[in-house]
Amino acid sequence: MPSAEATDIYLTALAILLTLVYLLGIAFRPRRKVLGMGIDSLLVLILYAVGTAGLFAISRT
Repeated sequence: MPSAEATDIYLTALAILLTLVYLLGIAFRPRRKVLGMGIDSLLVLILYAVGTAGLFAISRT
């Protein structure tokens, strides 16, 4: 792990966060729908978009 780059650590943290949101969605099964999807799926979509933008920001440094 000493040779891990900043982007590797960022992507690992993002993957853990997205997995956690999906696990919570499975555990609690929200009934409310937003734009035809569950709140957990909408949150994952938003986190993925923000995470991708953050990856571009990190890779430029």
